[in-house]
Parts: sequence; C-alpha cells; structure tokens
Amino acid sequence: MKYQKNIIEKCIFENKLLIKKKLSIQTFSNVSIKINKNHFTIKPSGMRPEDIEIKKCPIVKISDGKKIVGSYNPSTDTPTHQVLYKKYPQLTSIAHTHSTYATAWAQSGKSIPIYGTTHADYWKSEIPVTNFISKKKLNNYEVNTGHLIIETLRKKKLNPNNCPGVIVSGHGAFTWGKNHTDAVKMSELMEFIAELAYFTEQIKVKNKIPQYICKKHYERKFGKKSYYGQKK
Repeated sequence: MKYQKNIIEKCIFENKLLIKKKLSIQTFSNVSIKINKNHFTIKPSGMRPEDIEIKKCPIVKISDGKKIVGSYNPSTDTPTHQVLYKKYPQLTSIAHTHSTYATAWAQSGKSIPIYGTTHADYWKSEIPVTNFISKKKLNNYEVNTGHLIIETLRKKKLNPNNCPGVIVSGHGAFTWGKNHTDAVKMSELMEFIAELAYFTEQIKVKNKIPQYICKKHYERKFGKKSYYGQKK
C-alpha cells in the first residue's frame, strides 16, 4: 500500500501531545490513527515519540492485526486497538494512557461517578471500569483486553458514541473518537473529570446531581436537537 506519511506524522504529533499535556510519562502511552477502513498506524513499542523515524513506523491491518509496513515493532497494546477498530468501524483514533487520576480510579476498580455537568458534557453516564481480566485469558492478554472493553460497553448498554472512553481495572485508560485528534482530546477530558471526581469525594457529596440535568448537558451537545457551538 502507499505509505501514508501525513497520517503517520499526525499520529506521532498526537503521541507527543500526551506527554506535553502530562497525560503520560516515559513510554507508557500510545495513540493510533486509522489510515483507511483496512489499516491503522500506531506508536512503536517502547519508544519516545521524539525518537521515532516516520519511514520506520508500523502500519497494521485491522482485519487480523498483522504489521504490513515498517521496521519498528508496533506497541504491545496494538491488538487491543485492532479489536476496537474491527468492532467499531466509526472510530478513527484510539489513545491509551496511564494518566494520574484516571489510572488511580482504574487501580481502585471503581467507575468514575457522574458528579456534575463537566462530566455530562461528554459522557452520557459514569465512566465505566472493566472487570479484571481472568487468568485463563492472560495468554492473549492484549486481544482480550479489547474484548473486555467491548463487553463492558455492552453490559452497560453504552457505545463508543456516547461513551468516548473507559478505564481498565488495575491498568489505565482507553479513549477514542471519530477524527484524528479526538482520542487525545478525550484522554485530557477524562483525566480532568477523574480529578474532579476525586476531589468531590474528598469533600463528600451532599446532593448528587439529578440525572435530568446531566441528560440536558449531554444532549445540548450531542442530541438530535443539539445547539452547542457554531452552526456550519
């Protein structure tokens, strides 16, 4: 296939943003971007974004997760991204982070409660946490992490459109979106929401926000009669 330099450059830039926005340190995170309906590119395994050479970047098939281009090994989390792209073809970018507050919630094994309209502007409900992966599924760990995310959304009756990210028990956060920049944007938003929820619980909640207010805030941005932002 034709080498997609512009998409790979965007992918490297988005990976750099995670560091710049303090959503990751060292090589803990990864962003992938879909090139077309059949392929995506992702940060190479164990590399800092600033050290990546564009022509060596991996391109991976969505159908089976196999690398077809690039001398670098793709991120070890590539199978998780592949499973999500295959299940949800509307996704264009996926980010995986170990940001401080989102990961703290993941390590606690607790979903991030919806305490206010800041949260409700982008997530229709709580930010769900998955179960721990079972011991018998460890041999195919990254693939089964993807299936665990899918199963969590199914059980909660959510989808990637109204739930742009989840936290994986004991691990970290996965976010996604419909364009090249959405995944990192949602990672930043999730971290902010996770921090607010943490401090809200320290203060102690007196009256939890009514669901109808949360619904109003979500729908004014994403509902059928949304009116947030500028008219095109």
